[in-house]
Amino acid sequence: MNLFQIASLSALAVALVREQSLARRGLIRGPVVAVRVLAMLAAAAAIAWPHLTQVVANFLGIGRGADALLYVSALALLFLSLYFYARSVQQQRRLTSIVRHLAILEAQRGGAEVGDDIR
Repeated sequence: MNLFQIASLSALAVALVREQSLARRGLIRGPVVAVRVLAMLAAAAAIAWPHLTQVVANFLGIGRGADALLYVSALALLFLSLYFYARSVQQQRRLTSIVRHLAILEAQRGGAEVGDDIR
């Protein structure tokens, strides 16, 4: 095992322990923990046994293991960017709804006086 593998596997072990701690305290939900742990375990397997990426690539009909990792990374990036875009749009809609509600309440109350600081 080389220095990179030792350092990477150690970092993944620390991250897995942290995930377990966050999950136990209820700071992250079960499905999120499961996906993150599976991703870390897959990364650990690929680091510990690099030949596995070639085996998986051959199974998928891809020429090299590095290409398979690149394709999986590209798909994950696409999924995550779409997911976070949807979350951003959802958050903007919620904020718009709250601001609209506050504006209606303020208008019903008679409006703000000139010089009032609205925070």
